[in-house]
Amino acid sequence: MDSTDIYIEIDFHVSPHDDGSDILLAVLSEQQFESFLETNSGLRAYIKKVDWNSIDIQQVLSLMPSAFVVSHEINEIPIENWNSHWESSFQSIVIGDYTVRAPFHPPKMTDHELIIEPKMSFGTGHHQTTQIMMTHALEIDMVGKSVLDMGCGTGILGILAADLGAKSVLAIDIESWCVDNTLENAERNRCNHVLKAIRGDVDILSETYDLIFANINRNTLIRHIPYYAKRLQRQGVLLLSGFYQTDLLEITHVCKSNGLTFESNNKLDDWVCAKYVY
Repeated sequence: MDSTDIYIEIDFHVSPHDDGSDILLAVLSEQQFESFLETNSGLRAYIKKVDWNSIDIQQVLSLMPSAFVVSHEINEIPIENWNSHWESSFQSIVIGDYTVRAPFHPPKMTDHELIIEPKMSFGTGHHQTTQIMMTHALEIDMVGKSVLDMGCGTGILGILAADLGAKSVLAIDIESWCVDNTLENAERNRCNHVLKAIRGDVDILSETYDLIFANINRNTLIRHIPYYAKRLQRQGVLLLSGFYQTDLLEITHVCKSNGLTFESNNKLDDWVCAKYVY
């Protein structure tokens, strides 16, 4: 068996985790990796061995800011087992009355389902922040609402909003592969007539919304909150996640400074989702 018959799985551990995983994903995406999965400690990356052999991983990791510590473990996977290994890397999960599954998983186990294929994007529903955002979103009446999904990743939150009856969803990400992945997943879930996905950042926003999702990271959220406040309609809702319980006070202070009122939060492990109203 030569290197063309083998995939490499690299399990990256990032500390601090919240900002570091996003930055690491951006760094690794410039290489020949074929897909990524989010994990509780960082992310898992997959690449053919023939491509892995051409990468100086220490040089690649040197592009990470010095504030982050990254370690990794390597596992070889024979190509004949690649599909089964990839599919077994994550399982379908249940959040409320929704099953979140990939196209290769068995049909839904609940009244509703979202079919999400992650490819190179974050947002399979497994990370704590996605789960608590979905849990909070299920408590909100989406019918007829306009929704913005910032840092959309796979589009899971925007697709959920569409399935819950939103009249329009704009999904935005700075990475083109996330936009492509979101559009593919929207088509899978038959909501591409409601959801539009574009590449960009907060500075391209021009409309106002009834609801804004932002599951990103602490530092980005703090920079973006003034933009979100300007793009919320009166009585509009802002759902934020991607930060820890210890960050909630600062996040809430920035929101208050921009006219947003804290309403509630939920927590999973040390991760928080907070709801603010304009």
